[in-house]
Amino acid sequence: MKTYLILIILLASFFISSAHAQGEADFSALILTGEQQVEEIIDPLRLRLLDGRILQLSGIDIPDLTPYDTGEIGLAAMTLLKETFLKKYVKIYQDKNKDKGRMNRMGYHIAHLSEKNSNLWIQALLIQNGLARVRPSAQNIEMAEQMMALELIARKEKRGLWADEKYAVLTPETVGSAMHGWAIIEGTIRASAMAKNTVFLNFGNDWRTDFTVGIPSQVRRKLVNAAIDPLKFSNKHVRVRGWVEDYNGPYIELIDPVWIEILPDVSEKATLAE
Repeated sequence: MKTYLILIILLASFFISSAHAQGEADFSALILTGEQQVEEIIDPLRLRLLDGRILQLSGIDIPDLTPYDTGEIGLAAMTLLKETFLKKYVKIYQDKNKDKGRMNRMGYHIAHLSEKNSNLWIQALLIQNGLARVRPSAQNIEMAEQMMALELIARKEKRGLWADEKYAVLTPETVGSAMHGWAIIEGTIRASAMAKNTVFLNFGNDWRTDFTVGIPSQVRRKLVNAAIDPLKFSNKHVRVRGWVEDYNGPYIELIDPVWIEILPDVSEKATLAE
């Protein structure tokens, strides 16, 4: 794994070219709120600008980054960011609603960034190289579909973290290994039911112990508004991502429809719920 990540760093210029080959990102769902020089790469998810602001990269997750330590993936991501964006000017894209999704509780500005001259999208660079996973929040989902498409390619080609079985896509039978952590799971929904205004998607025969996905009322309304009925998800093969809790077995509460994808078959081809 270490050798593979070092190779990523040594070939950084190649990967920048690969990012260009993907085409420029579509930031139309966001708004350009400014341009500024990157003064410091604090960690793989945070950058300090010349004006002193700290930006948090929106919608991604570095799996081996903790408050106490940075693992090999995080260190490789930091090296790539320093080589590519340090002292460079970036365009700052944020939520169109200035009162929602622009700042977290730590006071960091949440944003998608692209290098001013090349339009190289930071999040895409990390995702394409397998140095980040897609983890959109309910307040910042605008770029999720574009990022998930890039993640799918990186996962299929086993780039970066996806070459490590520790971060493999789980099944309903193995999701228990990710309890109290973030995970991506693929499986077939055996039954769907409504209880207490929540739709429960059951992946086994015993809802008391098997993997379940809960769809709260506000997320169900979004699905219904898009002409999607989650109560008809029975027998659908899906990919779902989220925080795994212990609630009658492994359980994920869906915070947005983008967290679940309908797979046409057991392959990696997928679309968002439709």
